Amino acid sequence: MSYVTDPSVGYGQFRLENCGTIAVTAAVKSAWLELGGHRQPLAGITVFDLDQDRMLNPESFKVDAEATVTFLIGFPVVAHEPRFGESTVVGLRLSINGTELQALSPIEFVRRIPYGV
Repeated sequence: MSYVTDPSVGYGQFRLENCGTIAVTAAVKSAWLELGGHRQPLAGITVFDLDQDRMLNPESFKVDAEATVTFLIGFPVVAHEPRFGESTVVGLRLSINGTELQALSPIEFVRRIPYGV
């Protein structure tokens, strides 16, 4: 995440690979933002399929057999200016045909100096 002033985050990127021979159904169970070791639950979650350029239902979306879905988990923007070296991640817990999976999407903040300063 590149910024000059007022950094914020509003999404995390994830990839779900179905290596099986049958389609699976995924559902978002929870999402959170970890800021400097503190976990903040996220509400108002949206799921956007980057491959198909369309919104998905976070309560139930299909991943075809031997397919991969790359998607964004969107949420209301959270303003945050990280301290030097502080880690920030978007966390996600999914249910895949009843099996729970958890993943993290790291966010790297890069402060830019405006041209001419």
